[in-house]
Amino acid sequence: MDIPNTIIGVILLITLIAPIVVINKRISKKRKQFLNQINEFASEDQKKVNEFETWTDNSIIGISNDNKMLYFIRNTSNYNLKTKVVVSEIKNCFIKENKEFKKINSLELVFELKSNKNNIVLEFFKADEKNFMIGEEMRIAKSWQSKLSEEITNGKILFI
Repeated sequence: MDIPNTIIGVILLITLIAPIVVINKRISKKRKQFLNQINEFASEDQKKVNEFETWTDNSIIGISNDNKMLYFIRNTSNYNLKTKVVVSEIKNCFIKENKEFKKINSLELVFELKSNKNNIVLEFFKADEKNFMIGEEMRIAKSWQSKLSEEITNGKILFI
């Protein structure tokens, strides 16, 4: 009796849920690809990444299971970096924000090294035609800066 309304309801429900499922699968697949990519990078040092974070669809940061190596991969149209940092070589860690009229144009995590070599700069965000608003990059950068700064100050392993 109410079959046409039920069919319309089911069709509407499917059209609302299907895009969410497709997007979640795509994000999950991209995240697995990034995790595989960073673990391949870590395997060059006979390490495995146990804690990591990804953001946007092109960036990942992680630390090895023994907390000795930090790995970072970011691939954008204007910036490609694949680097590793020996955690015990970090003297200082801070966040650098480049602002213009109270708007953040770029966000970087900077490492000063004990060996007085050049600083290592990891770009977390840069405003461009695709990314014009900062999202979770600030939270992620602050989280890693805090973890690494405490590690440097206390000499303790903070990663679980």
